[in-house]
Amino acid sequence: MVNETSVTINLDNIARNARAITEKYKEYDYFFAVLKSSAYGHGEYIVNELVNNNINYIAVSYVDEALKIRKYNSDVPVLILEPVSLSDIETAASRNFTVVVHDLDYLNELIATGVKSKLKIHIKIDSGMNRLGFKDKNEVKKAVEMIKQTENLYLEGIFTHFATIGMFDKNFDNQVESFKEITSLIDLKEIPIVHLGSSVILLSHPKFEFANGVRTGILSYGYNVAPNYCNSGLKDKLRNLRNSYYQKKYNLSKLIYDAEIDVKPAMSMTTSILQIKEVKKGECVGYGATYTAEEDIKIAVLPIGYNNGIGRRSAGRYVVINGKKYFAVGEIAMNMMVIRVDDDVKLSDTVYILGGGITLGALSRFEGNSISKTLLDVGKNNRRVYIKNNQTVFEEETR
Repeated sequence: MVNETSVTINLDNIARNARAITEKYKEYDYFFAVLKSSAYGHGEYIVNELVNNNINYIAVSYVDEALKIRKYNSDVPVLILEPVSLSDIETAASRNFTVVVHDLDYLNELIATGVKSKLKIHIKIDSGMNRLGFKDKNEVKKAVEMIKQTENLYLEGIFTHFATIGMFDKNFDNQVESFKEITSLIDLKEIPIVHLGSSVILLSHPKFEFANGVRTGILSYGYNVAPNYCNSGLKDKLRNLRNSYYQKKYNLSKLIYDAEIDVKPAMSMTTSILQIKEVKKGECVGYGATYTAEEDIKIAVLPIGYNNGIGRRSAGRYVVINGKKYFAVGEIAMNMMVIRVDDDVKLSDTVYILGGGITLGALSRFEGNSISKTLLDVGKNNRRVYIKNNQTVFEEETR
């Protein structure tokens, strides 16, 4: 049996998610799908499913990522979220990439390049996360004036990012007010695109009166990360009381719970079985002899390990074969893991690592990571197979 480990990307679900987002939030004009880090592990090949279903802007982190988008789509505007090297400015301008300006020093250096092609600029505001961006309103005003006065520079947008969603603290509301203050010396209505992120912000807050664009990452890939209003038990009631307490204590803005949106996960992961064998009572399995059989058992060896992005934790981990859970035994190695099976399992069976009954949340808990990082880890080191209408339309080897 050969190693058939692969990640499958359902393009129909990618398209479905894009339509669900753009149809539910029609009050916005610009929808940025964040495809950084190889589209959260889904690969740049998905770009046309997004663009053909009302997504009108793509966001990535680096020039190299933007160029990968251009392999599949030559027209969609691409925002590069991190500062572009001055040596790449002309490339950015000629390929319809949008550059972020985060401070006056960078803007001065950019202007000094004498860019020859029209270059779109978005100004990044640091409203309180204290990463990239302007924090001084006078500098923002000066930046706007400098861009407008420079030939071939076009101020298309301005944006910020949020550190929290404002469920338990005042940080979110403070950032909103900070954004308004930092941009108070300019007329936001004169800037074509004012955009905010992220997926959870979109799901948990009403539309911002000053914004006409939103950036979505994890939601585009099928994961509804809206906060939930829990009311099923004592712990939930206590949690709701805590939420109400913080709401009153900090006079927090309205938070939307349980936002309904018809999205579906696009990624699944499967592998094959290399060997099925018997292990006698008292025998050990794997590195470190961390598992000792307490009775005669049957095991299956899978060609998948932490190199495939699933982490090293085995306690409580399970896979799904023919709709049934089978638990890992022994330490997960770089390229192999072992599961305990029964007589129903055959060498030819498909093994689900993600999907088939295993949620991203469950896999993330196995790995001990966030759901975003788990998607990255799973997507980056495995062969990606793209399906549409249940048929394979493209295969991509990843490194």
